[in-house]
Amino acid sequence: MPATIIGSTSVSFGIPTAQTGMVVQSVNSSASSDTAELKNKDGDITAVVFRNKKVTIQVEGAYTSFSGAVGTSLVVNNTNKFGLTGASYITETSRTRSADDFERVSISATIYDGIS
Repeated sequence: MPATIIGSTSVSFGIPTAQTGMVVQSVNSSASSDTAELKNKDGDITAVVFRNKKVTIQVEGAYTSFSGAVGTSLVVNNTNKFGLTGASYITETSRTRSADDFERVSISATIYDGIS
């Protein structure tokens, strides 16, 4: 059942969109890049370059039918691309079973800027 937000309606609560193959419990996305700095004779930074921009994504939840493999593309719902263009590719997957919990799946994926 969806939650009712009282007060500020400009905030998000929960995970709004289902993910194929799992019941999502958490989604995390983080943007990063490599940097190169140019320093003058005094050691002051006078220019900086941001390159190799990427977004790393972690999705975790209860397994239902997820079958993605490392190196394949993945449509990730509920993530922020931080302005990057490109597809997300699975970099790691794991499934966990235990005696007192649902079967779990964890997926790591990366969006490389401009690579589809």
